[in-house]
Amino acid sequence: MITRIVKVKIKLENVEDFKTYIKSFLCEAIAFKNNHHADCFADLDEQNHFHIYTIWNTEGALNKFRKSDTNIEFRAKLLELSESRHAAWTVENIGQ
Repeated sequence: MITRIVKVKIKLENVEDFKTYIKSFLCEAIAFKNNHHADCFADLDEQNHFHIYTIWNTEGALNKFRKSDTNIEFRAKLLELSESRHAAWTVENIGQ
């Protein structure tokens, strides 16, 4: 399993718009073939910091999603709403 983690810092004035938008994005992501999970977590200390997690069967499945219209639209929306460039990591669970 491959997990994609994206950390975003949203402009304070855009936090509510982001919270609304991310719900529809997560529904689209979870419906994408070979996606097992999609979720967004709000930081407890910084009200405008969020962590988005998606879990994929393979890196190939993630790469197909990354090239999809859904993800391209998502990245454009992040640029619009974010205070700074997002950070992202792709990790693999080796503990199981």
